[in-house]
Amino acid sequence: MTPDDTSGTILRLSLPLRYWATPLLSWEEPVGLINWIFDFYQQYRIDQLRDETARARVPDFPLTTGSGSLDVQKLERALGELALALKTVQRIAVEKGLCTQEELYNKLKGIDLEDGQADGRAPLP
Repeated sequence: MTPDDTSGTILRLSLPLRYWATPLLSWEEPVGLINWIFDFYQQYRIDQLRDETARARVPDFPLTTGSGSLDVQKLERALGELALALKTVQRIAVEKGLCTQEELYNKLKGIDLEDGQADGRAPLP
């Protein structure tokens, strides 16, 4: 359909380009009100979820001070919380019979050796 052929079409003013993939002024079939509302709401939710995702990536509490130095107390607290969560998951796995303590230990040793060193640590991603 061309812009010259206006039979059965309407000229629609669009929202900003971030809401539509079409130009600001375009010739196209009319969009029903329900579809337009749904499209608008769907884009709103996408933007909202993008913002929530960005906020979730920021830690609840930074591990550095205002001057940029490492806050040792906050780091120790974060490591303690991580150790508690890991110990909880390990106990649940053994208690539910998903694996034995020995299987868990052997897997831990195997993963430790993946970087070529038996140093009790895994490389950070």
